[in-house]
Amino acid sequence: MRFDAVVIGGGNSGSAAALALVEAGLKVCVVSEGLSLGVAGSAPASIATQQNPPYARLAELSAKGATVLRGDSAVSGNWDGLKLKSVVTRNLADMPLEADFFVLATGKFFSRGLLSDMEKIWEPVFGADVYFTPGRETWSDPDFFAPQPFMKFGVLTDKEGRVLFGGKPAENLYGTGEVLAADSKALDINKLISRYAGK
Repeated sequence: MRFDAVVIGGGNSGSAAALALVEAGLKVCVVSEGLSLGVAGSAPASIATQQNPPYARLAELSAKGATVLRGDSAVSGNWDGLKLKSVVTRNLADMPLEADFFVLATGKFFSRGLLSDMEKIWEPVFGADVYFTPGRETWSDPDFFAPQPFMKFGVLTDKEGRVLFGGKPAENLYGTGEVLAADSKALDINKLISRYAGK
């Protein structure tokens, strides 16, 4: 399956990026595993829940011609050096999603955009560079109401919002939203549109 862009993550950041891309005339696929804890309700979702983002935005994306893969998740990528060629999803394992560029918007820990064990934190789809401090005892503050250090952890990007691997930016994988480290630069959607629209 071939697209101009594949957005991995259908939460607020991913769906907002996808909407801007669709409205610019790009052929977009959104891989949306589920909902964040902030909007998830018991299944099936109530009418009120379905009228709120990101449910409503995913429905809007579908209505505008985007391919929305609900209940699916990206599990790996096929690379040519630092260029991402396609993404494999859990449900479409034998049909990779090819695109000119990709957007990583999988969120942090609650949405499994970042995973951890007792020693490290990692990004599970591609193995991107992740900022975190050594020593699990440094990840949280005992004061529940204090700013929590782990909220600053996340995927690292370059100044154009391209995801880093071994300190080097991917050619066509951009990051946005909660998955990013606090000091990482998110993609500039308007620059992406001007670069890829009309190709």
